[in-house]
Amino acid sequence: MKLPIAALLAALLSASAEGQSIRSFTTKNGLRTTLIHVGTAKRATVALVLQTGEVDEPSFGPGLAALTADMLLQGSVSRSARQIATESSALGTKIDVRSGAMTTSVSADVESQNLPHLLSLVADLVRHPLLDTASFGRVRRHALSALDTTLHNPAELAKQQWRAIIFPNGPFGHPFAYAGTLGLLQLGHVRNVYDDNYAASRSHLYVSGVFDDAQIEKEVREIYSDWTVGLPAKPRTVRPVTNHELVTLDQPGAERSVVWIGLPVIDPADREFAKLEVADLLLSGDDSSRVSGEIAHLEGTPPHSISTIWKRRSATYWVAELNVRTANTGSAIEALFHQLEELSRVAPQERHVTRARNLLIARFDAQNSSRDGMVDLMEFMDEHSLGDGWRASYVKNIKDVSREDVRSAIAAYLDPRKMAISIVGDRAAIEPQLQKLRPILP
Repeated sequence: MKLPIAALLAALLSASAEGQSIRSFTTKNGLRTTLIHVGTAKRATVALVLQTGEVDEPSFGPGLAALTADMLLQGSVSRSARQIATESSALGTKIDVRSGAMTTSVSADVESQNLPHLLSLVADLVRHPLLDTASFGRVRRHALSALDTTLHNPAELAKQQWRAIIFPNGPFGHPFAYAGTLGLLQLGHVRNVYDDNYAASRSHLYVSGVFDDAQIEKEVREIYSDWTVGLPAKPRTVRPVTNHELVTLDQPGAERSVVWIGLPVIDPADREFAKLEVADLLLSGDDSSRVSGEIAHLEGTPPHSISTIWKRRSATYWVAELNVRTANTGSAIEALFHQLEELSRVAPQERHVTRARNLLIARFDAQNSSRDGMVDLMEFMDEHSLGDGWRASYVKNIKDVSREDVRSAIAAYLDPRKMAISIVGDRAAIEPQLQKLRPILP
């Protein structure tokens, strides 16, 4: 007898969790380490996550966190940039350094036998960066080149001005770095960021895959035990505001419009969050969602997911991004508003809710079954202080979401009359279309 798809997915999740073990310990200097045993391939992923990112940038220095992170691969006291690249290549990997909203990470994936060597290499890059003038010049020139591309990208511009509406007083709402501000940043600013934020007590090391638990704990304690403890993290609460405002960046003659529409929502720790996740996927967060289908028909293109939930502690938001022909700008916004209004009044069909639930469970199962997925999941749970119970009950919480739960979540959290709206496009062509949508539009 065939199992229903939801039962099958739950069975797969249970099977994938078998044999997994997760253990954490903290060294005397405050470095937290989580060892995650997952999979059967003799490989392991290492991710050293530092609690520093855009959230720590001063108002005069947007882009400073990324500049500091980029300096890590430019050489350490004992290794040149070329030696770092050669050594990581010999290990069969490439080290990835990323600076984000709340964290900066240094990560790589290797065969299990090379894990001790990788741990040592990552430690050297983070603990002993050279931070020299010549390398800083190269990194800043690269940043300026990337900035030029960003400032010509309508999607990035729409994102920036939209964030400025909901984060009016926080680092996530700062404008992009500009050539002038990047030009004013000096190596001393990078060193200040490094000295203030790169330390053992501000870091969490994740090791995920197949490895000898006792050996890796011994290696971690030997390699990282003398790392500077550092100062406690500064207050990191950045709260968005609900602001029903419309901002348009005029690009006369533009053939397409990029629209960001959304608002702050509840955090993942909220007991209602599972309902919001299912509602998002059903509404516009998947290729087969209701809004995706409407806009695909409007544009004559294959459907694609439109919305996402940006999950940051105390700063979570839901946003839909519409990238449409200029002539379809008003109709695309109207399609989104129509579905929001309809779903806030009438619960969706059970088959649509079931599909959304099953897709979320399948994604969660895939994340639980991979090395990097487990690292991302553990980091996410740590950021939101979710605890082990959240992971254990996730599938049940999703399966429990009903048709009425979806309706009530959209009514409670996705009111278009509270949303901030950012548009990049031809204002003269767009404005007459927007007039038809008022007073829902501000």
